[in-house]
Amino acid sequence: MKTPKIVALVAFLLLPLAGITSEAWNTKSNFGGVGRHRGTGIAIGNRGYMGLGHYNGAGPNIMFSDWWEFDPGTNTWSQKADYPFPTYAAAAFSIGMKGYVGAGVSAGNLFYSFDPIANTWTAIQSVPMGATDQVGFSVNGKGYYLYTNLLYEYDPGTDVWTAKNNAPFSPSSWSSSFTIGEKAYVKSASSLYEYKSTTDEWSVRAFFPGLASGGSAAFAVKGKGYIVCGYVGWLSELTDEVWEFDPATNTWTQMDEFPGSSRRFSSGFSIGDKGYVGIGTTGTNMRDFWEFDELLAVDQNELIQFEVYPNPAAENVTVSISGEGTINLYDLSGKTIFTQQIYNTETFDISALARSSYIIECVTSSSRKIQKLVVQ
Repeated sequence: MKTPKIVALVAFLLLPLAGITSEAWNTKSNFGGVGRHRGTGIAIGNRGYMGLGHYNGAGPNIMFSDWWEFDPGTNTWSQKADYPFPTYAAAAFSIGMKGYVGAGVSAGNLFYSFDPIANTWTAIQSVPMGATDQVGFSVNGKGYYLYTNLLYEYDPGTDVWTAKNNAPFSPSSWSSSFTIGEKAYVKSASSLYEYKSTTDEWSVRAFFPGLASGGSAAFAVKGKGYIVCGYVGWLSELTDEVWEFDPATNTWTQMDEFPGSSRRFSSGFSIGDKGYVGIGTTGTNMRDFWEFDELLAVDQNELIQFEVYPNPAAENVTVSISGEGTINLYDLSGKTIFTQQIYNTETFDISALARSSYIIECVTSSSRKIQKLVVQ
């Protein structure tokens, strides 16, 4: 009888190895308001905007309406006009020189546009259906709001929402999205879906191999999308992973880890060739703010070749590494399932494993890499 041998690791077990560093992430001035999570972040022109959100902790639920502008040229925050009321978990996107924020906990189906020049919020037509923690994005001068599998398009010229082609999935709570060219991408749990606005078509893209189940920040720079941090399985376990998606090759690449605290419910956006991530929570609400420079990022695949396929898998899975190392398999609670030495490539019987998600870790003398394995 074959013994199941795969690797996995929950985020709280992750420790960086000596000698593996990156200059891709740099701290910027802290967010202008107090620490919070489930806030909203967008870019308009060459400025970033962040605000709203809440914190609850052991006390009452405190919601925010403050709205802040970030100037990357001066690395400063300035407070702008408050959103019409306190709220969190809102959907947002930008079109041209205006931002659009709506739905969320307090807003229902209300939506508002923000004019940074006039520093004003103006009510626009309400979205047909509103809820919390739904997905918003913009493509080709139109805004989009995804509620369950229902997609609505907003035309700022006519102030009208129009139903579009239903998505082939219903996004899980706390999904992430980014836009590259004429296409938008929605990460829901471990799946990635592409929406092409010119043809109103959805398609399935490459399976997300990282640990994050949800609550990740997302942005796109230089034709690639990035997923940063998030929770693993459920809220208590967090990851500091950063994954890059290349639509040209339909592949994910693990980049050097986020150097700040692992977190969930942070906010992200991009300005020019730089990505930005801030706020979020570990249970403690944070207000730190980080800049990502793609030119300085380290491809973890260059440190170690580590492949797990097929993934998802049912009966057998192949693990391939470059040279000799140790693989470890963990369930999502952190319990060790198996530890095994491996050299180059081996195929293992996983039929005895329960249908679930696991974490695979590969450790060599100079590097460590992890992936999520789904047994179905």
